[in-house]
Amino acid sequence: MNDDTEPFADALRILIDKQEIRDCVCRYGRGIDRHDEDVLRTVFHPDAIDNHGDVTLRRDEFIEWGNQWHENVAVAHTHNMTSHFSDIDGDEAHAMTYVIFGLCRKDGVTLHIGGGRYIDRLQKREGGWGIVVRRITIDWRFDTDRSTADILAGHPRGTWDRSDPSYAFLAGSL
Repeated sequence: MNDDTEPFADALRILIDKQEIRDCVCRYGRGIDRHDEDVLRTVFHPDAIDNHGDVTLRRDEFIEWGNQWHENVAVAHTHNMTSHFSDIDGDEAHAMTYVIFGLCRKDGVTLHIGGGRYIDRLQKREGGWGIVVRRITIDWRFDTDRSTADILAGHPRGTWDRSDPSYAFLAGSL
């Protein structure tokens, strides 16, 4: 590489790394909302720690706890990643991703809605980015009566297994 192209190569590498970090963080929403342990394992390095409010767990413990918690309290839920920022220093990065989440509680009435941020430290290992430490902050939260906002009639519902329509879409079958 010559002196004229090196700055462009560096900038391109940073852009690629930033996109790979964003993809990693967004996979969390897909993995937790589909209860897909395999997808969740691609988000966190094996030795990762998740600080989820009053619960701090290693990756595999967190995956089991998170899926069980959602299954115990909700019939459906979504985690929507919005604004995202990352700073990269070699093979380490710090990122903050805003999240808006919604859970339809098992009581069939309560819709639990909130917003917060995932504050992550990530590392690039063996060519792939993964979270090594996550801390969630909740900035706002409220409950409302789901019956006033129910638009599910006529729409397919998501599932917590591979029968969810997204798997067929991702496999190119839709």
